[in-house]
Amino acid sequence: MKNERVEFLDNPCIQRIEEKCIHCGVCKKTCDSIQGIGPNCIKCGQCILSCPTGALVPKYDYQTILNYLNDTDYTLVISMAPAARVSLTKELNIKNDNPTKKVVGILKRLGFDYVYDVAVGADLTTIEEATEFVERLERNNLPLMTSCCPSWKKYAIENGLDKYVSSTKSPIKMQGYLIKNYLSKFINFDKKLINVMLMPCVSKKEEIIDSDDIDYVITTRELLYMINESKIDLETVCECEFDDLVGKATSSGIIYGTSGGVLSSVVRSAYYLKNHKEMILNYDRNNLNNEQLSVENEYDFGDRVIKTLRVSTMNELKKVDIHNYDLIEVMACPGGCINGGGQPLSASGSNMDDRLRKANDLMDVANSSKVFDSFRSEEIDNVYKYDIGIPGGKNAQKKLHDN
Repeated sequence: MKNERVEFLDNPCIQRIEEKCIHCGVCKKTCDSIQGIGPNCIKCGQCILSCPTGALVPKYDYQTILNYLNDTDYTLVISMAPAARVSLTKELNIKNDNPTKKVVGILKRLGFDYVYDVAVGADLTTIEEATEFVERLERNNLPLMTSCCPSWKKYAIENGLDKYVSSTKSPIKMQGYLIKNYLSKFINFDKKLINVMLMPCVSKKEEIIDSDDIDYVITTRELLYMINESKIDLETVCECEFDDLVGKATSSGIIYGTSGGVLSSVVRSAYYLKNHKEMILNYDRNNLNNEQLSVENEYDFGDRVIKTLRVSTMNELKKVDIHNYDLIEVMACPGGCINGGGQPLSASGSNMDDRLRKANDLMDVANSSKVFDSFRSEEIDNVYKYDIGIPGGKNAQKKLHDN
């Protein structure tokens, strides 16, 4: 007897290999237990991680990228998400002192001309979203809900919550803008530019469909296939630094990869914008505690106390009254991007164990950054100075927001 399963007809993010499907129904059970969304797939890809036969996979774009890498008529640029790099470090068994440099070196060996850090785009998202939050706080137009997760945004639109979602572009759209529109003023890309994003998330493939700045999204798993098919000898790969996009990412941009990271970054920047001084607290570890799917918090902003919530999975979101909070971070995947549907299938133990390990690894990367907060990034300040104008201004609304 065949069990009910999730169908993926015309799905731009997920595909099924029919000959591997045993109609066990695990995909449907996973969707019901994590998201509870019925037939309206939001492309989170959690079903991919749970499929026992490997019948569900991301829609593959990596073979197209390999073809471009072998064509000398193109300049290939790739930007890597922090959540992808911590998974790659484990999957490739990289044990040196700075594993990110090794991963960058691998991308260079594959043939990418430039390798950038998506966390730089996240810093730009932080500044714009914090500015938007302060403005809405003054108008008492709350709550504001974060906009980084395309699966969550799809759910919000379908359930009448989109009016609460920030208009600020996600980090990869910010990154796309920086590369195609800002960086191109300073670098002469003399060949046609192919702009690729390396993500832990399958739903990003749908997010870029309407983007003029991003050409392809490949998942962490797809990159592993590329490395394997290219027969790269990892032992001979030299360590490399990220290419200089507009400077280095801050710690705030890096922690976007784990649940609570966006919220912590936006709160701190919003506090600074409103009070013209830094918060005394360090990043709130409770907020970044990946053991819980939802965490409430309060922050004293001087003239009022800000109530926040960070929550992952739609089933968890359904349990709360959003009007009890001022600022809410929502992620579709349990634990955030580190547990995205495009990540490698982990054999290290339970999902919780793997989640906590990747969250801790990400925090280690973040702590290695020399700049703690997005509003302290001189490079991001220069983007505003030479291109955007003021945060939240008319030019920023046009270039950095989805209107």
